[in-house]
Amino acid sequence: MKLHSLFLPASAALVTFLFFSASCTKKMDAAADEKVPLEDKKAAVQAAALQLVWQDEFNGSSLDLSKWGYENGDLGVNNEQQYYQTPNVAVTGGNLVITARKQSVGGKPYTSGRINSNGKFSKRYGRIEARIKLPAVQGLWPAFWMLGSNIGQPGVGWPRCGEIDIMEHVNTGNTVLGTIHWWNTAYSYYGGNTTTSPTNYHIYAIEWDAAGIRWFVDGVQFHSANILNNINGTEEFHNNFFIILNLAVGGNLPGQVINDSALPATMMVDYVRVYNIVDNPGDIPIGSVISLRGNNNQYASGENGTQAMRCNRATVQAWEQFTVVDAGGGKVALRSMSKYVSSENGTQPITCNRATIGDWEKFDWISNSDGTFSLRGNNGNYISSENGVQAMTCNRPAIGGWEKFTN
Repeated sequence: MKLHSLFLPASAALVTFLFFSASCTKKMDAAADEKVPLEDKKAAVQAAALQLVWQDEFNGSSLDLSKWGYENGDLGVNNEQQYYQTPNVAVTGGNLVITARKQSVGGKPYTSGRINSNGKFSKRYGRIEARIKLPAVQGLWPAFWMLGSNIGQPGVGWPRCGEIDIMEHVNTGNTVLGTIHWWNTAYSYYGGNTTTSPTNYHIYAIEWDAAGIRWFVDGVQFHSANILNNINGTEEFHNNFFIILNLAVGGNLPGQVINDSALPATMMVDYVRVYNIVDNPGDIPIGSVISLRGNNNQYASGENGTQAMRCNRATVQAWEQFTVVDAGGGKVALRSMSKYVSSENGTQPITCNRATIGDWEKFDWISNSDGTFSLRGNNGNYISSENGVQAMTCNRPAIGGWEKFTN
């Protein structure tokens, strides 16, 4: 459970929302709807394209204030021990860096950072993801989450606005959490968890549509919640939400035992990206034979699986033809000469030599606004033509000219 305070964009005054004590009713299974599992619902995304609509790659030297705002001060929530301040947030080395310090400010024994997109960007439905490297320190509570944009409206507040926790982690364990909070005659929440290596970079994401919310780490789903037809009072999750990134110190979830000797400690965010999920399967040419023409006007060749793929062929012949195969879960595979293209997880040039479809052979088909398409591997990076001058790769964090293709 979280309690919240935030700065609303129209005012510099801190608006505090006080809600329920720890003794309030908690409905752990309120969104589970065991009689009708989410996985069985026809409205769930079965095959989908992704369209990038908003992003921050954190490639500059300061926070982009057209996308984010700072939340500063003692927010007075969750029994947390930090004072949030701007100097604890930096953009450097291609990352957003939020630092927790043992530093007394404003009556609090620690400082840290918190930013949100409230009043600058919000979204209803889509895929929301970030690539994040976490600290694993006793007493720290990093989070990547969302709140309903109507939180500041009269009579709403939290939890009636709804909350989606895409990723939370506490203390030194290897468990990450995914949770929703809402109001259904009483405060309610429903969560799941999975294990990972938090101190390494991972891609934390949700895919959210009118049927439900699904949680992923590195492309692997670990949890789902049913919101179809506002079941169990989940109408909050059909409104716009804004994005929050923060690193709390202490609080109800991690407890108040804090390892001061491990501070300062940082939460590092490589990027945040938001996509529309285009749930018209016609946007993905499943079953079609296509070519991959790079912006160098050359075609990608599968090389018959005998060497790494290159995008340097002037014409299309058998090795330059690929069948688009439905790989399940809204992803596609590309088959040429009875073999599948592999991203090689971005660690070496891509190949077309796999006999079966595994995670490295699955791609998101992304339709770009200029009529081109891009292919994103399960590692969260994009296939690049490398302009035809070297073997193709799947290690680009963003879509540029070399990451766009036409048929």
